[in-house]
Amino acid sequence: MDQANRRQLVRTGTLSVGVLLLAVLLLLVNYFGWKYYKRFDWTSSQLYSLSDKTRKVLQNLHKDVDFIVFMSPDQQRDLYQPTNELIQRYGAASRRIHVKVVDLEKNPIEAQALTQKYGVQTQGVVVASGEDKRVIASADLAEIDAQSGEPRITGYKGEQLFTGAILQLSEGRKPKILFTTGHGEHSLDDQGGHGLAGAQLLLGRDNFDLSEWASLGQAAVPAGTDLVVIAGPTSSFVQPELDVFSAYLNNGGRMLVLLDPTLSPTGGGLVNTSLDGWLARYGIKMGQNIVIDPAAMLPFFGPETIFIKSYGEHPITKAFAGAGVPVLVSLARSAGAGSAPGIKVTDLLRTSDKGWGETDLSHLDKIGKDAGDLAGPVPVGAVAESALTAPGKKPMRLVVFGDSDFATNQLLGSNQDNGLLLANTLNWLVEREALLGIPPKKTEQVRLTLTGDEVRKVYLVAALLPILAVVLGGYVFSRRRR
Repeated sequence: MDQANRRQLVRTGTLSVGVLLLAVLLLLVNYFGWKYYKRFDWTSSQLYSLSDKTRKVLQNLHKDVDFIVFMSPDQQRDLYQPTNELIQRYGAASRRIHVKVVDLEKNPIEAQALTQKYGVQTQGVVVASGEDKRVIASADLAEIDAQSGEPRITGYKGEQLFTGAILQLSEGRKPKILFTTGHGEHSLDDQGGHGLAGAQLLLGRDNFDLSEWASLGQAAVPAGTDLVVIAGPTSSFVQPELDVFSAYLNNGGRMLVLLDPTLSPTGGGLVNTSLDGWLARYGIKMGQNIVIDPAAMLPFFGPETIFIKSYGEHPITKAFAGAGVPVLVSLARSAGAGSAPGIKVTDLLRTSDKGWGETDLSHLDKIGKDAGDLAGPVPVGAVAESALTAPGKKPMRLVVFGDSDFATNQLLGSNQDNGLLLANTLNWLVEREALLGIPPKKTEQVRLTLTGDEVRKVYLVAALLPILAVVLGGYVFSRRRR
């Protein structure tokens, strides 16, 4: 073999080995990319990142769940991108999640078939498992600010709704919640400002089964009840009812009590509901006062309507403390931690240091802080939990707020964080901690505004770049020819 052939053989062999090594390298890169798959989220609000709570739900998922996205990328551009990206992350986090995105404009026949299959009447997302499904309309995915002229998205609720739907499909049953009646409580079907129709709709999305229950004359809380709610009573409970509640709690029951400072029509203080002394047995101290906080008043509202941004350390309020979001209360009374044997009590909400509990209820037209008032920060919510339980017995859980208006239609519509507080409270009470701490995430509205002169400069630079590349290429070519 002459030297030229030997040289050609070496060159060919070297090239072949290089190609083979490159192929092996590509295979290794693809393998590690598949095995150690990672998506990054560069948004400041971590809009596309799954919370620890969602990851916990996905890790405990034991059945397949299908996500079918029925959205138009052109018509709903602001919602389509975060929805598609977030759902893809659900699919990447669990092999139980299967994602299908349907473009309503490019694939109308497929979209029509799936629309008929799942009974979808509007654009949105279907979360299905077996024969059961949840439909999330695109309008429910975002918080919209329509007061600034052009409506814009201020918060994205996709993770909250998607994780809630998965949990609903995987639970197999809905937690049963009873709302007491017969003492002037708020009604679940009331569409007015002081009704709970909005709360019923909100909690229904979290897969709760809500109904009303007349507690008077009952020997016990109905079997299978997961939670009893007393929402804003204006008259007294009798002792047999309190005994039923005590037996229920002492057996590991859960209750939510919302007590307002309802003024007695005869004067001399607040209406006696007989609940203050009963709650004291569980370490909850109710005040005979109305909470005032000049540092947290709302414009155009009276001094009794305040916002609260100070929270205790508890799973219910952890997301609020981290995000610094406010909760609105109206005409509240103090409700804080007292003491009771074997019960752990924690304050949930507090006013600012400048707040106080007004105890002179006979002269509310001349409100002013004096030595007899409860000094701030004033607690307006507390949680009690039995510290020790017998083996196999659930711990008692009791949450009390000195206001019921925060859960009514009027304030739920004014501040969506009120709804999150209500949902977090109920989810904690029934031990669904996986749904706590998933608040709406703030979206990033990034816009580039250019003047006419700046636009012309951009076009000029864009036109000159190809010409410059041709000139430089010609110059390099001519130099090499020499």
